[in-house]
Amino acid sequence: MIRILVFMLAASPAFADVDAVIDRHVLPRVETFAAASGRLADTPCEVDALKPAFVDAATAWAGMSHLTLGPVETLGRGRSILFWPDTRDATGRGLRLLIGQGETAWTPDAIATASVAARGLGALERLLYERDAQPCDLTLALTADLAASAAAIRDGWTSEFADLMRTAGAPDNTRFLAPEEVEAAFYTSLVTGLEFLIEQRLGAPLNTYDDPRPLRAELRRADLSAPMIAAQIEALLELTRQLGPAPDAEKSLTDALMRARAIDDPSLAGVADPMARAPIAAIQSLLGAARRQIESEIGTKMGITAGFNALDGD
Repeated sequence: MIRILVFMLAASPAFADVDAVIDRHVLPRVETFAAASGRLADTPCEVDALKPAFVDAATAWAGMSHLTLGPVETLGRGRSILFWPDTRDATGRGLRLLIGQGETAWTPDAIATASVAARGLGALERLLYERDAQPCDLTLALTADLAASAAAIRDGWTSEFADLMRTAGAPDNTRFLAPEEVEAAFYTSLVTGLEFLIEQRLGAPLNTYDDPRPLRAELRRADLSAPMIAAQIEALLELTRQLGPAPDAEKSLTDALMRARAIDDPSLAGVADPMARAPIAAIQSLLGAARRQIESEIGTKMGITAGFNALDGD
């Protein structure tokens, strides 16, 4: 159940330091992902070298995946970087199709027009961990495509989008008509990031006690399900501190981060076992508390209330 946010901008004074959020949170995380993806693209087709570079790129993506606004939205880049959740194995089908098409489809230009499900981190995980990076031309085309998307996101932020946020309310700024709209955008990133953690990164494999689904865990083949969770919690804690003060939410997120880093089941394969499931479910509960605390400690001061998304299926 992903919620939308209802804004009452006129009722709230400026609350966050937008420049600080951009300079200390957004741009460093965007740059980290672009740099890690660039290193992955520069790695030769040797699976033992590609795997650690892939891990760096994937965890860097988890650390900025809540920033879905602006350049990440353009051309559907977020979905092409990681097509997940993927309950119908569209990535597997798309990758088999690409392999069957042969070398003419294994170029960066051709990959850029392929199905988003057959691109990005999900497709690379299949190639690296199931096929030992073969065929090499396809693996290298996918890493180049990922690096191009990451660079485009970085360049979009540094060349235009950050300035649009900094100049909200200026006469020629039609994207952000008031500084409060920028605050609301960052708040939305924080809350929807928490929702994604609770309902997808944790919720997909946990599902219900009677019907756990470990095979739905994110990037489980690469043992990255738990590291991705920890990386996003760390990022959301950082953003909370920038938007705060929110002492109760910070405490919940800090506790959740400590527990996520202590998970000794990186693929979350053990969620079907009650003993292994309990600490993972505890993280989910802490994040639910953090979400409510953020709404109380930050949202109310910004004049923002939560509503429900008509597309949530309820």
